[in-house]
Amino acid sequence: MPTTSSQDPEAANEPQKNSRKWTVHQGRNRFCCQGRMVCSRQHGVFVLTVFLLSTCLTLFFIFDAPFMWNINPAIPIVAAVLSTSVIANFVLTSFSDPGIIPRVGNLELIELDKQKTAEQIAENCTNRVRTKEVVVNGQRVKLKYCTTCRMFRPPRTSHCSVCDNCVMMFDHHCPWVGNCIGQRNYAFFYRFVISLAFLIIYCFACSVVHLCLVSKQKESLADAIKQNPITLVVALVGFFSIWSVVGLMCFHSYLIVTNQTTNEDLKGVYRNKPSNPPETEVKNPFHRGFFKNIAEKLCRSQPPSVLDASGFLDANVYIVVPKPKASSSSHEPTTST
Repeated sequence: MPTTSSQDPEAANEPQKNSRKWTVHQGRNRFCCQGRMVCSRQHGVFVLTVFLLSTCLTLFFIFDAPFMWNINPAIPIVAAVLSTSVIANFVLTSFSDPGIIPRVGNLELIELDKQKTAEQIAENCTNRVRTKEVVVNGQRVKLKYCTTCRMFRPPRTSHCSVCDNCVMMFDHHCPWVGNCIGQRNYAFFYRFVISLAFLIIYCFACSVVHLCLVSKQKESLADAIKQNPITLVVALVGFFSIWSVVGLMCFHSYLIVTNQTTNEDLKGVYRNKPSNPPETEVKNPFHRGFFKNIAEKLCRSQPPSVLDASGFLDANVYIVVPKPKASSSSHEPTTST
């Protein structure tokens, strides 16, 4: 009975129905679990974060938690709950799709190019920067055209230069978690930061109490440090980490209640100069009030992924090119890890 061979040239040009969307993704990302998990290719600082978290927590639970357990079992239990929250939200932040908008499929590009008139082509050549305006809550919002993704970016969307993607409600690229922070993982990121801030304060306080109680028994702080040097290390790491993490928590709390992103705040998108006349005053069209801003940022359900990296390719959108052999793998799209 005749069968279609995988090496048949006609069959090779047909779209592969079992190919997933992450295989043709053009951004600088890594995928695993068949596209269900996504992160940045730059993972050096991410590895450092994992090392610091795992090392400090291990030292605390080995050298400080047993001592605090003898005082009150609830003390290390609270530390364990905070640690679980930190780890869970860290993983969700690092491996969730932040809101990546997929680039226009190659068949869609062909169709768009066919629809262009000669006048439009000439205009595009002479006017590289293209914008258009939409009205959001009575405020004009300018949409920029992304030449990389070949589309007008939706409001609050920006192109990440590290991951090479347009991300909805782009906040910033965070190397510490190895991912962009955007519409779909911002709540996880904020919970990670606030959990980490409380965990650092809690572990620092426990370490200081540990040293103080031992010093009372030894009648000398120096003797207590000699007996518990690791406790001093945990306390010092906590002391030097508190300021940056608590500051980050306060900054993002401010962004949440004002319904801004880090990208918008740093660029001063809604900042008015004193010299500007009242009629040119810029207002944040997304500001809905203190409580509604918090609910929108932290309490709404996670929107579905537009990227849908684990989904299967649509033959009407993509031309699926067969993967080259291992010897010419340098031009393959992003691969799974």
